[in-house]
Amino acid sequence: MQMSSKAGRRFFLFSGLLFLFYSLLLSFASISTGGAFVGYELVFLGSTVMCFCLSYLYPQFKENDERSKRIREKGMFVSYFFILGYMVVLMPLLYFEIIQLSGYQTVSLLATLTIITVFSSFVVLSKRY
Repeated sequence: MQMSSKAGRRFFLFSGLLFLFYSLLLSFASISTGGAFVGYELVFLGSTVMCFCLSYLYPQFKENDERSKRIREKGMFVSYFFILGYMVVLMPLLYFEIIQLSGYQTVSLLATLTIITVFSSFVVLSKRY
């Protein structure tokens, strides 16, 4: 059974709102307990951006035609260099202790940046192609 374009967009929009609620709730809980962010709050925020981007892209990606494949290809290619840039910036910041993050926080930050970069690049490239 195939999902119609409106139903697919609504699903991703609803999921994005749900993830936004979760990320705000978890961030508020972290702040109110006096602790710093744990890491999973950022992953929920990245999932929020991903769902909103997929809501926008659903009509184009459901076709799985040459255009959507090209958008995915180019998006992954561009994202690769941004992700390398994030790592190049994070390494000296962590090494010189300008920022102090645990291993879990660092991986969560990189995962969030990766999710946001990949899906944002899909949206930008969908307007270009």
